Amino acid sequence: MAATRRPAWLPLLAVAAVLTMVSAGASNAATRTVLAVQSRTYELVSRVENLTGTERVASSKTETTFSLQASILFTKDSARISPQAQHKINEIAQEIARANPAKPVEIRGYTDNLGSAEHGLELSESRANAVKELLERNTALRRTHFTANGLGEVDPIADNRQESGRQRNRRVTITVPTR
Repeated sequence: MAATRRPAWLPLLAVAAVLTMVSAGASNAATRTVLAVQSRTYELVSRVENLTGTERVASSKTETTFSLQASILFTKDSARISPQAQHKINEIAQEIARANPAKPVEIRGYTDNLGSAEHGLELSESRANAVKELLERNTALRRTHFTANGLGEVDPIADNRQESGRQRNRRVTITVPTR
């Protein structure tokens, strides 16, 4: 899996440059300029994606989101989970059990913009519910609460004008809150 991370020091670089300019002009009191530096808090997010782009994990201080493309979970225009996908979802179930979340785990289904918006919404909802039902059958998660929502073509992560983008948009995400 290839990791794409934003360097933690990147926001500090701009602040360091401003502070350097202020301290450089500090020797001449007549030309001293006081610059107000706005502070910002950045939440660090780690993103890991497999080489084919079919699986992604994004982790922050507050949650971990697993994203699986629909092509590895379901057959075309179906909400029936494939046997290979059941294995992958069981791996995610182990991660959820380790996290032992106090808040509900959110499962969201998404589709591309092909077909009617109504059909996409129904399909994404059916897919989210299928993943939820599979996770709920896992005995290690019997105390975990789940919610499932189908969002259809809302919130695309890629361009829907090309098949490669539509394929990325057809996905199910599982968001696990951290304690």
